[in-house]
Amino acid sequence: MPPKKKAKLLKKIPEDAKWCLDRSNHLSFREFIEKWDCLDRNQAQQRFGNILSDYFNEIIDIVTEQRLKSLQTTAASNGASSGDSSALNVSSNSSVPEVSDYSSAFDISDDSSAPNEPTSLTNIMLIGVKDYLVSVMNNFVNEEDTNDNPWMFEDINISHLFRKYQAATSEILVKHKTLPVESYVHELASLTHILFLCKDQHSEIAEKVFSLETLQQLTAFLEQKIINHSLDFPSNHFMTITNTFTDLSLAEKTREQAIMEFTVLASQMNYGQKRLLYGITNLESELWSTYFDPLLSCLISDPDRLIHLRWTNAIPMEKGKNRPDAVISEKRQMSFGNSVGYGEAKTLQGSCSKSLCLDTLRLAIFTKNAIDINKLDGALAFQIHGFNIIFYLQQLTAKGIYTFIEIAHFRFPQSLDDLPSLFTMINIKKLLGVSDVFWSLCRKSKQPDIIEERYRRTLVSLDAMIDTAQDSTRRCVLRFGH
Repeated sequence: MPPKKKAKLLKKIPEDAKWCLDRSNHLSFREFIEKWDCLDRNQAQQRFGNILSDYFNEIIDIVTEQRLKSLQTTAASNGASSGDSSALNVSSNSSVPEVSDYSSAFDISDDSSAPNEPTSLTNIMLIGVKDYLVSVMNNFVNEEDTNDNPWMFEDINISHLFRKYQAATSEILVKHKTLPVESYVHELASLTHILFLCKDQHSEIAEKVFSLETLQQLTAFLEQKIINHSLDFPSNHFMTITNTFTDLSLAEKTREQAIMEFTVLASQMNYGQKRLLYGITNLESELWSTYFDPLLSCLISDPDRLIHLRWTNAIPMEKGKNRPDAVISEKRQMSFGNSVGYGEAKTLQGSCSKSLCLDTLRLAIFTKNAIDINKLDGALAFQIHGFNIIFYLQQLTAKGIYTFIEIAHFRFPQSLDDLPSLFTMINIKKLLGVSDVFWSLCRKSKQPDIIEERYRRTLVSLDAMIDTAQDSTRRCVLRFGH
């Protein structure tokens, strides 16, 4: 008689997964760690993510679909009652989603008073990213914080439009799951409350929400307000330096003679002009080995002021999982302290638009965190691609709106023969302006209570919203090296 086959057992749900399912309405990563005494945070995060993926995916899709339908019904009824036909309506079949015309403003609720407590799968509750996106649309439809001291510009409610922009981005992401960062870096940044304002580099969706004219006027207004292009540089000093560069290029003067002349000339200048000339002198003497550091270390760094530019590729004091290539830090006694700026660098060869846009997005998040934690009036960022460098300034301009604005763009010389092309009067004024912006704005705010009032959490789960595929044919909305 053949042996009886053992009855097939149902797969047993692990205890930690069962515990999560029992707390599906109030589940957080912090509670998960405390309950299961996890010592390795990375391993715990991976396990928590696997549980969500294995046991909650179907629930997430059902709940999201139900909420989206409910929001569309609510928006439609609100529009009908007010005579406005606008509603949440983005076509999921379109490769470039259309932006519908919304009629009210929203704000992401924030119950925490502790800065930089991240909004992510660790504390967004059960359905993580999708729940966050649906809540953005929900708050917008319900007109939350509509009249809460909005940011007005030329009689235009920028706060309202920015919330509308966030809601549009959220709807697109709910339908499309992820977005390519090359074409949607502005939209992805908006979900963590950052408004990109780069001259002639506005996204199509932002244009539809704000209008191109409003974006152009707002960018010009903020740039004019932030950077002073009228800083003086004496014309006689300019001619002396230009003539010295010419003589150096023609081999009529040696490098040592040029450096000596510049050192004497610097004694006749003010602080900003002197630091710029020191940078030019360093650039001339070190150009064959390094390109950007000699000048940057004089413009946005000064050991006498306890501010240092460091090429560290280390996790900054403000924490997080990403490592910037460069950090501008305060130095307190024997150790480096708060960060006031960051830099990213890529070589010209082998750098695609996707990696460059990811760097820009990282810089925007780095500088936002620096403002949040260190209570800064502003934070500087610079991005290097080949011989091109772009400077950005981030500020907490209004409640829930961080503006990330391009303030200058340069192409650095590749050799001593090209050095005179950098030293033009317009470039000198721009470089002086960047230095002035850094020293006047990238510092602790005298009104930290305003920073706390306007603060919004950083969305650290942004990576999950970015399309991992790479496509060289995708249109890039930002310029790199042009």
